[in-house]
Amino acid sequence: MQDLSLWTILSLWCNSLLGIGMNAAAALPLIIALTLLIGRRGQARFCAYGAARLAELAFGLSWLGLPVMLASLYGLLSGLRAAGRAMADISLVSPPLLAYSLPLLLWLMGIIGAGLLRRACTGAALPPRRHPEEDRYATDAVTGRLWLCGLTGLCFFSTYVLRHWPFIALPPGMDLSRVATAVFSNALHKYFMAFTPAGALALLFLLRARRGAAQAGFDEVQTALAARWCALWATAGYIPFCLDRWGIALGYLLRGTLPDWLLPQLYALIPFTAAVACWGTLLGMGKPLRRSWLMGLGVALLALGESLPSLLMLSAWFAQSAF
Repeated sequence: MQDLSLWTILSLWCNSLLGIGMNAAAALPLIIALTLLIGRRGQARFCAYGAARLAELAFGLSWLGLPVMLASLYGLLSGLRAAGRAMADISLVSPPLLAYSLPLLLWLMGIIGAGLLRRACTGAALPPRRHPEEDRYATDAVTGRLWLCGLTGLCFFSTYVLRHWPFIALPPGMDLSRVATAVFSNALHKYFMAFTPAGALALLFLLRARRGAAQAGFDEVQTALAARWCALWATAGYIPFCLDRWGIALGYLLRGTLPDWLLPQLYALIPFTAAVACWGTLLGMGKPLRRSWLMGLGVALLALGESLPSLLMLSAWFAQSAF
């Protein structure tokens, strides 16, 4: 930690905050697909409208992934240059850089997919107004948008896999199948966690979009359903992670004491758990949009949890500088 400059720590902090939006963009295509599929059973007009708004959010947030990935690539190049490697000898297709260049390429493809998805969702005409029992559409009506959701989500998910793939060499004692299983399992875990920032930021976006929904003819009951739908994803994404980490902490406490490596994780786990409690509370409310402060508090706690590692490094840096 003492080798990290103040600029490096601040850059890591900024990346962790931008990563919230980046992860949200990765999970939103799947939420959009599920939103469109719900329209087959009812609320077709509102589902199509909500999918269009979520597509706009996904496209806007997807651009946050570029500075995060470029910063990681720049950090690696700086490290190689500090180690004495000549920049002319470094290629973006060399094994050390493939874990950075390939995800960057796939993320760019995901941005293109998100742009096409936004255009398809916002350009499609809303289903006509019908009686509630007839307010549905056939799957064929949204097949193109569903394909775009799948392809965009696949591009984003692939970056989770490739960022942890050992391009240089397989770990000792592990064959390709075991490595692929471990990397894919970790990527699935990270991707599922991305549903929390996706739902949390969608809730904040809903506060801004509800006026447009009212102008489009949707009532407060429908927007309350949308709020609970977003709160569901915000709550669900981090529940397995929080339960797992609290279980590990409880296990160590029952044995006697917590290891030093676990304490920083617990510091971040407290605001994460509190954020999940905020979104879970919204699920049980009849009019969740009237508790907008819970939505803002949840996002603030999420940002605090993501910021804590950088804040701890920052406090240590100032403590060392003082002496």
